[in-house]
Amino acid sequence: MTILGINRVLNIVQITSGGRRYTCPTKEMNGELFFIFKNEWHKVEDFTSEYTSEFNA
Repeated sequence: MTILGINRVLNIVQITSGGRRYTCPTKEMNGELFFIFKNEWHKVEDFTSEYTSEFNA
């Protein structure tokens, strides 16, 4: 699983997993950003790469 993009305005991330793309909601907890995928919260920082793009407005 890899995060393709982070959209802080809409509070979503776009991820790829198993060759498919998913859009997942995000939530900030204790100053860290998390996303929910398959009913489990994951830390955004753990799945970003140098190719991840971020949108801030």
